[in-house]
Amino acid sequence: MSISDRTRFEHATRTAIDGVDDLQRFGSALVEAVVDAVRAVAFWLAALLPLSYLPLLATGVVAEHPFGFVALLASNTVAFVLGHTHRPEAVDAEC
Repeated sequence: MSISDRTRFEHATRTAIDGVDDLQRFGSALVEAVVDAVRAVAFWLAALLPLSYLPLLATGVVAEHPFGFVALLASNTVAFVLGHTHRPEAVDAEC
């Protein structure tokens, strides 16, 4: 292998490695953005779902559909667990 071939090979290798590093940074940023969005939606669902409990109890829907109400409670629990680390003030500061 001549010196010019070796130089081209090293340059191609560095370029490929830089491309992989850029792709990894992009993937990490994309995953972080998706996780932040899911966390924010879950936070607001956990905060707002309990507002539906009183009307459901008052209208008798809970008595007619107890499993639906249990599913609503379970959804609220999942939303609470997923969204508990969201900090709305941190999002406002970034904007």
